[in-house]
Amino acid sequence: MIADYFWKIIFVIILIIGLKFWLDVNDKNNIYEKNLRALTEILETPPSKSDKQCQRLAFQSIFHLYEMDRIKRMKFLFFKGDKLDIGTVLKEIFDADYLDAKNSLIKDVLEENYSTAEEFGLFENEQSLEALEEGRATKIMGGPWRGELLVVGHYISPDISKKVQFHFVNRIILPKSVKAAMAFADITKDVRDRADRLKRGGVLDTKSFDEIIIQYNTIRELSTR
Repeated sequence: MIADYFWKIIFVIILIIGLKFWLDVNDKNNIYEKNLRALTEILETPPSKSDKQCQRLAFQSIFHLYEMDRIKRMKFLFFKGDKLDIGTVLKEIFDADYLDAKNSLIKDVLEENYSTAEEFGLFENEQSLEALEEGRATKIMGGPWRGELLVVGHYISPDISKKVQFHFVNRIILPKSVKAAMAFADITKDVRDRADRLKRGGVLDTKSFDEIIIQYNTIRELSTR
């Protein structure tokens, strides 16, 4: 009689543990898929003519990556999850061609912006996470620019070329003072190389690319005189 109760209790305990495991896994999958869909929508949104929308999409993409990373790293029993791999995420979104020239640009932008947000301590502050979720600028929480406003700038400034001004792969998060300084920068080798990648990715047209190269060559020629 006692043995019967004992095994019934063991069965109920196992059932409860199994149900909790299933609910946890299901909940994690739902959160992951929700943020994956949101990120997909951002990456599939055509470039707008609104700097405000560009800022919103850039910040929200970071938040969705954070949520997916958080779910991936969550510990269950004795096992800790792995860090989110952005390349794998893009493969889920774009399937076989996720590493073509254009999507490789997307991967680099997402990785750089996510790394910057992590370095600036945004993931350790609830207000910062709330701002990212809503697509708003937020203050930097750590590092040499602590307390400064984090904004969305450009790899290639509109002063150099307006053709990719609003494109997702041309937007980068950085301190407000750095963005202001970059507006007066010359066309560097990094800008030239970025323009080349944008052209190969079908983001920058040939005419605009040639104009950037002409400016770059002119600056180099003048600097050698």
